[in-house]
Amino acid sequence: MSRQLDTVVAKDGVSVGRVAIERLMRGLSLSQDQLGRISGVSGETVRRWMTGATGIPLSRVAELTAAEAALNRLLRIFRPERLPLAIRRNAELFGGKRALDWILDGRIAEVADRYEAALAYQA
Repeated sequence: MSRQLDTVVAKDGVSVGRVAIERLMRGLSLSQDQLGRISGVSGETVRRWMTGATGIPLSRVAELTAAEAALNRLLRIFRPERLPLAIRRNAELFGGKRALDWILDGRIAEVADRYEAALAYQA
């Protein structure tokens, strides 16, 4: 498969991948290096993606938009200003680790799943 670049753009012409990067960084209070770790690339690569110096491979765009979808799920549970704090606390829900550790390992969807299950109201 050829290495296609992110050509999908939002209404205002900004790359969908770049929008996802910015939302993830802002919503989770992540650095470029941390977002790179989630994506399996260097912080420098994230910087180049954000500035548009290099395109984002479509496979990475898919991963970023999936992570953004998980972020949206987390934001239905936590207020935006509380989410960065919540994921930085050790929790039994994550084997005594921080949810952030799981997120940095690329497991944000699992974090959202666990929070949803643990905080779901019993009818």
